[in-house]
Amino acid sequence: MSTLRVLTVCTGNICRSPAAAVMLREAVRAEGLADLVEVGSAGTSWDAEGLPMDERTMFALERAGYKQPFEHTARTVHLSELTTWDIVLAMTAQHVKDLRRMLEQIPEGQASPEVLLWRQFDPDTPTDAGQGDLDVPDPWYDEQEAFDETVAGMKRAVPSIMLHVRRRLREGRP
Repeated sequence: MSTLRVLTVCTGNICRSPAAAVMLREAVRAEGLADLVEVGSAGTSWDAEGLPMDERTMFALERAGYKQPFEHTARTVHLSELTTWDIVLAMTAQHVKDLRRMLEQIPEGQASPEVLLWRQFDPDTPTDAGQGDLDVPDPWYDEQEAFDETVAGMKRAVPSIMLHVRRRLREGRP
């Protein structure tokens, strides 16, 4: 069985997407799927390329029960590697638009990833929420409390995301 590859994407790859990757890696490990599921993260912007995860994000992850080290270096997603991922979990509707614009450049017949919004898996999200209502809030310009709230909100989606991952694995399609 081939490895299912899951990529989390935000803007700079220093807050939301690396936090999402930490959460998913822990869930994958806890469910004994580490040999079957690979988790990565990237950003849509070059602005933070090479930077570590934001310290406020690391603190919020620790407060949410995740353990260090959170080894991470921000990077930008490139079209050349986007097609190597099976599931891409975007943090906002704008990220989805950016990713789909990139995917339009893929040659016909080449596989492309399933692009989904992280919060569409949040059980607390209203069923009538519009795509813009599904954005994971960017805490970057706020204080620690916003980071804690963002991480706590993101954590709610992990069980449903893992259901989707297990379903994909059962179907035998990465």
